[in-house]
Amino acid sequence: MTKHLRLHPEASNEAIEARAWIGDDDLHQGKVFTDALDEAFQRIKRCPLICRRFDGEFRRTRVGKFRYSVIFRIRGDEIQVMAVMHQHRRPGYWKERAGSWSD
Repeated sequence: MTKHLRLHPEASNEAIEARAWIGDDDLHQGKVFTDALDEAFQRIKRCPLICRRFDGEFRRTRVGKFRYSVIFRIRGDEIQVMAVMHQHRRPGYWKERAGSWSD
């Protein structure tokens, strides 16, 4: 059963910023990143439990060949995406979002 995927507003902004940053350097790679991010979201929706658990209830999956991960948790029939995080910058910055999630 496919679950509903919902992005935290800041995670949505991170996805847009990452695509813009990568696309500024190389338009083709910007498109490749967008496709890889879409594939990561589809993979999460299809089989969220296959993604590696870390830090309690949270899970993550890589965004293709890029140094980005999608951080999420499962709440009932919903998948809550906390961050589209660069893997080598400010680990854990997204944790405060979990408490501020609006239902």
